[in-house]
Amino acid sequence: MTGFNPMPGLAMLSGIDIVVLILMFAGVTAAGHWLGGRHVTNSRGFFLGDRSMPWWAVSASMIATKVSGLTFIALPAAVFVTGGNMMYVQLTIGFALGNILMAWIFVKPYMEDEIYSPYEYMGRRIDPRVAALARVLFLVGTVLSQSVRLLATSVVLEVITGLPMTLCIILIVIFSVVWSCMGGIQTVIWTDLILFLTFMAGGILGVVEAFAGASLPLPEILQVLDDKAKLALLDLSLDPRKAYTLWAGLIGAAIFEMGSNAIDQVVTQRVMSCRNIREARWACIGSAMGILPSYLMLLAGLGLTVFYSVHPLPAEMAHLTERGQDGIFPYFIVTELPSGLAGLLIATLFAAGISTLDSALTALAQTSVGGLLRGVMPGQDPSNQDSDAQRKALRRSRGFVVMWGGVLGGMGLVFMVIQQKTNTGLLDLGLKVPGYVYGSLLGMALLARFRRGTWASVFVGTILSVGTVLGLQAAGIAFFWWYPVAAIVMIAAAAWFRLDSTCGAMRHGP
Repeated sequence: MTGFNPMPGLAMLSGIDIVVLILMFAGVTAAGHWLGGRHVTNSRGFFLGDRSMPWWAVSASMIATKVSGLTFIALPAAVFVTGGNMMYVQLTIGFALGNILMAWIFVKPYMEDEIYSPYEYMGRRIDPRVAALARVLFLVGTVLSQSVRLLATSVVLEVITGLPMTLCIILIVIFSVVWSCMGGIQTVIWTDLILFLTFMAGGILGVVEAFAGASLPLPEILQVLDDKAKLALLDLSLDPRKAYTLWAGLIGAAIFEMGSNAIDQVVTQRVMSCRNIREARWACIGSAMGILPSYLMLLAGLGLTVFYSVHPLPAEMAHLTERGQDGIFPYFIVTELPSGLAGLLIATLFAAGISTLDSALTALAQTSVGGLLRGVMPGQDPSNQDSDAQRKALRRSRGFVVMWGGVLGGMGLVFMVIQQKTNTGLLDLGLKVPGYVYGSLLGMALLARFRRGTWASVFVGTILSVGTVLGLQAAGIAFFWWYPVAAIVMIAAAAWFRLDSTCGAMRHGP
């Protein structure tokens, strides 16, 4: 059984739904251009918004970026499928804690150094070669994670149109590239704010419609959910092979979230567009509310469970109850919701997906232009205020947005094949793939924060960290434990090098 099964006959959105979709995307595109894109004349404005963004808009943009189409597709399915439940709630505690840790550990030094990226910060405080290594790891991690998110959004388009998955991926990439190229981070943040409000409203409507459509009183709803064991919330197991436990949430998910905020340019780019340290901290703390959309989508999963207990799925759609399937919420939208509302919910799902992808494309372009190519091509240094150099850098920035859009599209196709062969749910896949490199990057960021480590220790630590993660995966250790363990290995490598050099100096004397 593959992850995506054909759903014939679902390309039946009404004319009203299509109008809603067109108006939604045309309106958001125009608003993003008016609010941000028309003001961009140089790479500083394209990447940092001239450090003029209000904290509340940045906070909403951070939430929109983290939520993604993966949340709206995978979380309802994770509850709905056979054996699914509410265990994901345990992870949200750690996610909220991770945002707060980011605000108090990394925001002040990042803002004081007036950097364009966390990799620049690492290079300044450890060694320039560390910055280059960190950028490469970021590019790898982001391409892996964002490709899964692209795939999740493409599932929606496949369900509602019946188009081949390959074409769906291409169309989503085109939309994301256009939004990113219009105005850089300013357009991304303002469109993310609009999209965040849209998908929250759409999510609430979806939950209400699912429960209302079942027409059951509350005691019967609770009985249905209890009979299907959907209300399980806590797992106190100490088994590290389990991904969804309270300890994985409090430790693994917290480290994952702090690390994602601290070393992922997709997120830090927003933080550094704030006006000052205080507002940047408020933006990070406010983004802890990103757990609310997750709760909303978990409720959607419960609502779908109740609805389809009263109105059973057709026999040809029975595969949607199997693990690894992620299409139940889009299926519900296009088959059960009234005209107009279905269009709004579909726009909601696209909003979640594209708001994440356009953010990733901007961050990938910034890392390429402002980091890896600085000194290789003239005009790549954002601090260079020469107007001609800035215009060239802006053109190259947009060129790299297009290039990275193609890379994400290609990797989305690769993950489509992987998902079909392994039947892995998109939620687990999306949380797992950054773990190969993000733990190492967090270790580097912590070393830079406290001015520890050398190029040699970081290089060796990276090899050991990635090797450790592969070993943990082979041993069946759940992916949330990869992040803290990999970071500890990186820090331990730096401590060993420091101790070894100290002992060597003591042996040889002054």
